Amino acid sequence: MLDLSLPTGLRDLLPDHSAHLAQLSGNLHETFSSFGYRRVLLPTLERLEVVERGLSVSARSLVLKFVEPGSGEVVAIRPDITPQIARLYAARPDALPAPARLCYDGPVLRAREARAGRPREVYQAGVELLGAGGAGADAEALVLLARALGVVGLKGAVIEVGHARFAQEVIGAAGLSLVAREDAAEALSRKDEGALSALARHGRRARAKDALPLLAGLYGERALARAREVVRSVPAAAEALHEVEVALKLARRRGVSAVEVDLGEVRGLGYYTGVTFAGYAPGAGSAVAAGGRYDGLLGRFGRPGPAIGFAVDLEFATQALERAAVSTRGRPPARTVHRNPAGKARAFGRRLPGVSRPGRVAR
Repeated sequence: MLDLSLPTGLRDLLPDHSAHLAQLSGNLHETFSSFGYRRVLLPTLERLEVVERGLSVSARSLVLKFVEPGSGEVVAIRPDITPQIARLYAARPDALPAPARLCYDGPVLRAREARAGRPREVYQAGVELLGAGGAGADAEALVLLARALGVVGLKGAVIEVGHARFAQEVIGAAGLSLVAREDAAEALSRKDEGALSALARHGRRARAKDALPLLAGLYGERALARAREVVRSVPAAAEALHEVEVALKLARRRGVSAVEVDLGEVRGLGYYTGVTFAGYAPGAGSAVAAGGRYDGLLGRFGRPGPAIGFAVDLEFATQALERAAVSTRGRPPARTVHRNPAGKARAFGRRLPGVSRPGRVAR
């Protein structure tokens, strides 16, 4: 008898759900376009060397690859769209002068589940701002993310802003061994101040190691004030803090208000070099969006320059909208995305019911 089940980690989307997801993507692209971002369509397959050049070492294990029968080339099904954007930007400087504002949507496929319960195939819609650096570009991405989540109906979403280098600078300055650094990263993922205090006793630099336990508390309302205290002991972290503060200031001037700060993140940030952000909404099984600055990526493809972007996970965004509609109206959601208001988010993404924190290595 024919087995009609799908491979592990894959699923069918039935008509109503598919229509909702497609409308969500359409609404996002309208918003992206209003900010001057132009849509590109990219192939599902890429040469393996292109895909791997755009990924961190840990993310390469998620690549599904095979030998193409016709050419004998080793190709890969994309696990992330951003490296494809970087390849296109490098290949076509004539058509894409800097700064280039591009948007996209489509599925990405991983060789295995990134973590238990997360599908291997993920539908994304996102933007990339290529060739533009500085606080103005950081703020533009943050404003666009906030606007996009609001337009599609996730008005209760909270955006969490961090920085890829802040906690790394503190851990590095403490003078820990390589093993202790890995343990510190693990402790930070749990916000385990006790474990960080124990690790700090093995540090070789007094002031910096004393700052290590403070990383566990660098989230919430007083995150920036506490981060300034850390910088007094670890001056090398000052630049990262400054970049976050200026980007937030500019974004708030443009009306972004539902923002929280977490400067104690390390895991999953190998892809990024600067400001990072993630969007959380009640009812979603994971973050509905993630992104940040990745100034080192474009140079790998031969056209160096700054870059920043984010991707919205269409499946988790749809999930949040549908669950919010059921909870607020007590019946299945309408198919119009704008009529599905999300419930009021709690103060911080990690406390939202049903929300787990994402790895940000591959968008």
